[in-house]
Formats: sequence, structure tokens, C-alpha cells
Amino acid sequence: MVRPVNYLFCRYVIEAEDENLGAAAEFNLIAENQGGEFAHGREKDGTQPQTLCTDPVQFELERQRGHSFEIGFKPGVRIHQIYDEDKKKKVRRMERDDHTKFGHVVTFPELGAMAVRDRTSDDTIGALQTLNAMKSLVRGISDGEGQMEVRHASEEDLLHALETWKVEEYSFTARPLNPTGTDLAKMRTEMLKSENVFQERGVMKAPPGEGLTRANGTLGQTYDLYKDGYAQIGFKGHTEDGHSASIPKPVFSQDKRKNLEARDSKPRYLKLSFSREAYEDDVTDKVAAALLRFYSR
Repeated sequence: MVRPVNYLFCRYVIEAEDENLGAAAEFNLIAENQGGEFAHGREKDGTQPQTLCTDPVQFELERQRGHSFEIGFKPGVRIHQIYDEDKKKKVRRMERDDHTKFGHVVTFPELGAMAVRDRTSDDTIGALQTLNAMKSLVRGISDGEGQMEVRHASEEDLLHALETWKVEEYSFTARPLNPTGTDLAKMRTEMLKSENVFQERGVMKAPPGEGLTRANGTLGQTYDLYKDGYAQIGFKGHTEDGHSASIPKPVFSQDKRKNLEARDSKPRYLKLSFSREAYEDDVTDKVAAALLRFYSR
């Protein structure tokens, strides 16, 4: 059975010569520099890793112009490992290597929305490495003057997902304190205090094939705690199109201030999973449709 492939969804802006690139400018930037190699990261053993772009395709979906392309990463070296029978030990050495790994990207420039394949293998790079390589590419193409800003899931994105996905599993970690909650929430707080509860953690699951409903129970109360900085939450389920999706729960702190600050300083990763029957199957159409649906609001 072939495993589905994951994509990281995010917002982005590409700026060159003090202007945000629109759809036409973004495609020209990619197409005109296709195959051109630019420095990415530090030299390693005398070799400068390179990044490049290739396979640009433009398409239209629901009157929105989109792009699909590959971001390549060429380390220039690889570690070769063998077992040495004479030495009776593992031996490793660095070798020159022109092998290139690729990450797939789908964008809707006018929406500022991007999906990046998140799969690490001998031939592919994960989403975060792809994004870093793309940032180096933008800088290189623009002679160091260009930049790409990436913004992961916002609070608005999280609430939109919570309200539109079929949420099948919801997890939380919270302090037993809700000074701004409903009477039911305050009663629950007093109950936890009476039992000397310092921290509460839980996972709620919906019946098979169904989704959870946010009301005045544990889900609603812990979401209120989360908004005020007294909890952290995460959830997973299926999108309106039936794709598996998740936003993981961040690390929880007893310090309200740290929980709130983490929302601005630490990224929340929004990932969708797309089914395929073979590893070589192209899921661009599915990714583009899901990306457009999530960010068109």
C-alpha cells in the first residue's frame, strides 16, 4: 500500500527590488532562471551547496492563477559508508556528488498561499528545507536584494480549520484556571482546585466517521483557556474535501505570558495529506484545490 504524501500549507510574500511579486513576475522569476544554481548555506568540505528551480508550470483554477515548480538542493558531497573487513569497523568518507534532491511547491501568488511537499528521502527534501532553499534562491536571483517571507498557521487559520474541518481528535494541556469562563467553566475550575490539580491534559475523539462539536463542554472550555493563554491545543481530522489534516499542539507552559508569546515567535504547522496509488503519482491538482479552498476566505 502506497503511503499518502504530506504538504505543508503556509502564507508567503516574495519581494524583489522593493516590490512584492505578483503572479506574472513570480513565474518569470522562476522560468527565466530555471536550472540556474545559487549558493545555499555554508561550504562543506570545500564544496558550496547549491539550490535551483525547475519544471515551472502555470495553471488557472477558479479564476486564480497558480504555479507549480520544483526546488532543487545539490549538497555537492555525500557520505559513503562501508564495513571494512580488515579493520573490523565501519568506515565513512566524504565523496563528491552531483545528485540533486527536490521539493515540490504549489503557489497562488495573488492569495499569497503556498503548499510545500513534506517528504524526506534519497531523492526529496522536506518542507522546511525546501522553504530555506527557496529563500536562498530568491536572494541569489536578485543579487542579494530579494527575500521571501513565510508565515505559518495564524490564529485565524487555526479557528477556520477548527470550524470547517471534521475534527476527529482534539488534544489539550491546560491550567485548572478559567477566570473569564462560563458558570460551568468556573464550577469545573473549582472542582479541579479542590482536588489539587496542577495541570490537566486530555485527548478527545469523535465516534468513527464523525466529527467533534465545539460547545460549552471540555472542548469549548479548553479553547477559551487557549485564547486567554492558559492552555495549548492541537487537533486533526479531515478537510471538506476529505483530506487528512492536522495542526499539532504546541509545548505548554504554566506561564500565561509564555503561551501567548509562543504564538508570535514559534510557527504552527498546518499539514494536509493527499492519497495516491503510486509514488510517482502527481497530486498537484488535489493540492491546488485544497490550498485554494483553505485560503479563499
